[in-house]
Amino acid sequence: MERGDTLFSIARRYGTTVEELMRLNGLESFLLQPGQVLRLPGQAERVHVVAPGDTLFSLARRYGSTVEELMRLNGLSSPELKVGQVLRLPGAASGQAPGLGEEARPAPPAPPGPSPGEPKEDYDPESPLLQVVLRYLGVPYKYGANSPLSLDCSAFVAQVYAELGVALPRTTREQFQALPAAEALRPGDLVFFSFGGREVDHVGIYLGRALFAHASSYGSRVVIESLEAPHYQRAYRGARRVVQEAGK
Repeated sequence: MERGDTLFSIARRYGTTVEELMRLNGLESFLLQPGQVLRLPGQAERVHVVAPGDTLFSLARRYGSTVEELMRLNGLSSPELKVGQVLRLPGAASGQAPGLGEEARPAPPAPPGPSPGEPKEDYDPESPLLQVVLRYLGVPYKYGANSPLSLDCSAFVAQVYAELGVALPRTTREQFQALPAAEALRPGDLVFFSFGGREVDHVGIYLGRALFAHASSYGSRVVIESLEAPHYQRAYRGARRVVQEAGK
């Protein structure tokens, strides 16, 4: 175990589930400690959830493979990837996934750096906020939920910032009312929507480059999507800034 690892990220990294990891290791809590040794399913398939900026070339280098091998394993006819896409990875060097007594050391997805002409703060590859957000990709959405197994939109936002030492109100409406307005969007701002009427009823975290992360009831999981999509533009009601900026 390394600092920053979670059962979610480890389960995704080794192609298993949080429940299976808890069962194998007799865990009663979702909390992990640096240096803790976890048992892993012996035949777990290695997978990677595509994050913004990932390419087949960068993933091949990260996992000691080739672009051609990744395309073959995943039946890809094009090297283009989509955020949230799940890719199968080649097995460990021994030909099997790590087994009993080996440490789980998943490599966190690397956020892309800023493109030429963009502000340096946009998609800062060292941003703690982006590192935390990407670990939550794929976590199931459930209305009213606030647990490591499932959560709703405001719980996702609150949990991300809680990991960064920032306490936020629990509900979407409370978050909207408690925080100051943000005129020009910056990574880390909360973006609010109204899909059911005048009152805000949905929230996400702005990541930069017109992308935001949110626990989507439509997608039934935490996803990254474009703020410029027409249905989000129609429902958009403004942004709020978290005064105590994460990682600073």
